[in-house]
Amino acid sequence: MVYKIYSYAKITLFLDVISKRTDGYHNVKIILQNIDLYDLLFIKTLKSPYFILKSNYDIPLQKNLIYKAYSKFIEKTKYPIGLEIFHYKKIPIGGGLGGGSSNAGSILYFLNFITKFGLSKEDLSQLAIQLGSDVPFFLYGGTALAEEKGEKITKLKNLPSYFVLLILPNFSISTKEIYGEIKERDLGEHLDWKNVISNINNQKLTGTFNLFEDIVFRKYRIIKDIKEFLLLFTPLVSLSGTGSSIYALFDDLTQLKKAREKFIEKFPNSFKIKTCKFVNRGIYIKGV
Repeated sequence: MVYKIYSYAKITLFLDVISKRTDGYHNVKIILQNIDLYDLLFIKTLKSPYFILKSNYDIPLQKNLIYKAYSKFIEKTKYPIGLEIFHYKKIPIGGGLGGGSSNAGSILYFLNFITKFGLSKEDLSQLAIQLGSDVPFFLYGGTALAEEKGEKITKLKNLPSYFVLLILPNFSISTKEIYGEIKERDLGEHLDWKNVISNINNQKLTGTFNLFEDIVFRKYRIIKDIKEFLLLFTPLVSLSGTGSSIYALFDDLTQLKKAREKFIEKFPNSFKIKTCKFVNRGIYIKGV
């Protein structure tokens, strides 16, 4: 059997960087949300422990998070399974949408499912965090709070399905570069997090927040211009992760379409634009 896996993108609704860790990473508080933009993974299991990966996106195997996730699972479980994978990439690279992290989470989840090895989500998260700070979230999906380096996940009540106007600039932004711009004075809690979490669990989204916006806006003025324009149509506008993608949320599709038309008039032929919506999962496995 061939398995078809939908590996969903994410956006960040709230992002705070709390403190610098002794291991060089940062403690964060982030509320993440999956959207229905996805990569596809077509997977066939092999009786021999070989790994075959083909993709419409070229990246060296040793650097590919799909391969790294497979290797981590085999190293942990010693389970002799091989995979033949075709990866169809649709999530843009370097846009703050978590495409590579989603792929890695999908492979860990799939291997745990197909081998019936029975690792808990907590155990999988410990493998996932070794691959990237966003990876554990995709094992839970929907709406969730990520803390510490990203491995401590608290599932929140899924928000109503907002429509998402997603703007994709034609350049990527290095996460490492943006984290490197953080000053000591920038660290700490900038929100009433108890209130934010309570509102979400009561199906209310009254705003967004991303600590990195000031840093990114100073370096990339066009992203600031995009946000200011989208705020004319909805108050729910934010950078996703460290960028470069920026999104606007609408509860009415007609309003989104109006904003999209006006955006194209203002910024003709400059950016890719996608219309998405919230989804309540990070990974979906389907037999073909």
